[in-house]
Amino acid sequence: MKKMLAIFMALILTFTFVTPVYATGEEPEEVTTEHPETTEYPNDPSRPPDLVCNAAIVMDAASGQILYEKNAYERKYPASITKILTTLVALDHGVNFDDTVVMSENAIWGIERNSTNIGLDVGEKVTVRDIMYATMVQSANECAYAVAELVAGDLESFAKLMNDRIEEIGCTDTHFVTPNGLHDDNHYTCAYDMALITKEALKNDTFREIAGTLSYVVPETNLADETRPLWNGNKMINPAESNYYEYCKGGKTGYTSMANNTLVTFAEKDGLELICVILDCDGWKYSYTDSKALYNYCYNNYTYFRPLTDFTFESKNEELSETNSILQNYYSSLNHEMVDLVVDRDYSLLLNKSVDTTKIEKQINLFDTAKDNVLGEIIFSYEGEQIGSTPITSTTPLLSSQMTQEPTEEKGPSLLSKIGKVLLRILIVFLCLIIVLGIYMLIAALIRKLRRNRRRRSYGRRRRRRRDDDYFYF
Repeated sequence: MKKMLAIFMALILTFTFVTPVYATGEEPEEVTTEHPETTEYPNDPSRPPDLVCNAAIVMDAASGQILYEKNAYERKYPASITKILTTLVALDHGVNFDDTVVMSENAIWGIERNSTNIGLDVGEKVTVRDIMYATMVQSANECAYAVAELVAGDLESFAKLMNDRIEEIGCTDTHFVTPNGLHDDNHYTCAYDMALITKEALKNDTFREIAGTLSYVVPETNLADETRPLWNGNKMINPAESNYYEYCKGGKTGYTSMANNTLVTFAEKDGLELICVILDCDGWKYSYTDSKALYNYCYNNYTYFRPLTDFTFESKNEELSETNSILQNYYSSLNHEMVDLVVDRDYSLLLNKSVDTTKIEKQINLFDTAKDNVLGEIIFSYEGEQIGSTPITSTTPLLSSQMTQEPTEEKGPSLLSKIGKVLLRILIVFLCLIIVLGIYMLIAALIRKLRRNRRRRSYGRRRRRRRDDDYFYF
């Protein structure tokens, strides 16, 4: 009896200490013990919130400017937010959404059985549109696997495409192994890199549409008589959820026991679009509260400032022309009082609202040599630190023609031009010969005519002389 009891207790302990590996995209039960909470400071809006997550970042989607960061360069496991890059790579390769995909055995059985999926089977036929939406909306791991096979043939080849792409984007602390984010020790990222990846993905309108889709229905297939309704796991875009955030436009959730909760979202308010990345968060609801707190903090403290709305070059042209060779050449060629220098009057700086914009300094630099059709730049600085710059161009035709100050390398004549020159010389020689021959023939004809006339005159004198002699003798 004691032996049986010991075995029973051992089995209980075994199952107690085995840590379950949740699939990416799933949300485990919340802990019931005392837990730290996301803390905002409404009475001191300039104070950043206290977060539950261990790594986070907020980035301006347009410029890449960082508004907030917490351990943003520490390596973390991404879980299912990996699928942002999976979707981007597929879109980069121009997948046809209307094509049919036959689910392979590897795609169905190559994922953990308790991981997030939509119940597809081997040999089931679905469209590329179905697996693309299922990957982002439902976080279906077998569909992400199928996307990888569709684009590259196998997971290893697709992983290479993923890593090549993030290298192009500028990621330095990221390496991906799988298209779905199921755990692998060599599959990691950081908050900053994930923000860069999302910033790149947001340049694609199709990605924006998929990432912001609340629900999608997979139609009947050859192996399923019923449709499959899918709902986005990102509660921040669902008005029916308590974690709904009205400015959130889309994103992607993730979870594994090794990665903890991860969340990438993008939101827009008053023309300012931000990307928020949450990594290694203990409790899925806190990934939402952390994100909302960061959005509130950034939107309360940052705004766009347009320093060139009323800017003009008129008062500065005379001074600039004395120190710039391009303008000197221009003014010496034509008597202009003002050259057409152009700047982007809508250029904006994303600044903390505490910045005194009257103290922002502008420095105008005009180049002696134009660079890629740019004549100069305006540099903005605040308290001695550069905070932005924008190029200066020109639409003045004469000035544009004088922009190339560097000597151009002289190229030797082409083979065709060399042949042309030789033929021209031959033609000239031939014409000269014809002219000389013509002159020679003309002179020869004149000589013959003169000789003929001389003989005729001589013959006529001899005949007259003989007639006179005959007459005398008769």
